Amino acid sequence: GAPVGLGCDGSASADSGSMWTEARNAMLSGRLKGFLDGSRSLMSSRDALEMATRGGAACLGRQGELGELSVGAVGDLAIWALDGLQFAGALSDPIEAWLRCGPTKARTTIVAGQVIVDNGLLVSSAVEERLAQHRSVAQALQR
Repeated sequence: GAPVGLGCDGSASADSGSMWTEARNAMLSGRLKGFLDGSRSLMSSRDALEMATRGGAACLGRQGELGELSVGAVGDLAIWALDGLQFAGALSDPIEAWLRCGPTKARTTIVAGQVIVDNGLLVSSAVEERLAQHRSVAQALQR
C-alpha cells in the first residue's frame, strides 16, 4: 500500500508547527471515525507515532534517514517529561500518555547534535531576533 505520514507546515502558514498536535489529532480523528462508523476500530497511539516518524519519512522517500533512531539516520531528537500531574492516570503506556495528556512543550530538543531547547527554554541568544524575523515573514504570508 501507499505510505501514510504526517507533517506540519509551520507556524507561518498553519498557526502551528507542532508535530505532536498533528499526531494527537490523527489519533483522535481515527478513534472518532471508528466510533461513528460502528467498526470500533481504534487508531492506537503507536499508529499515530509511526505516521509522524517513519511514515512521514516513507512519504518523502527517506526511509532509514529520517523518522527513526538508527545508525546512519539523522539524529534529531525531542524529549518530553511525562511526570507531571496531567499524566497521573496514564502512566502505564508512555506513548499513550504523551499523545492523550500532553505535553505541548519539549523539555529538550537536539538537532544535528546541537541542543536547541534545554529544560524547556530555547538555548540560542538570538531568540528575539529570530522571532522578529519570523513574525515579519508570517505576516507577509498571511496577507
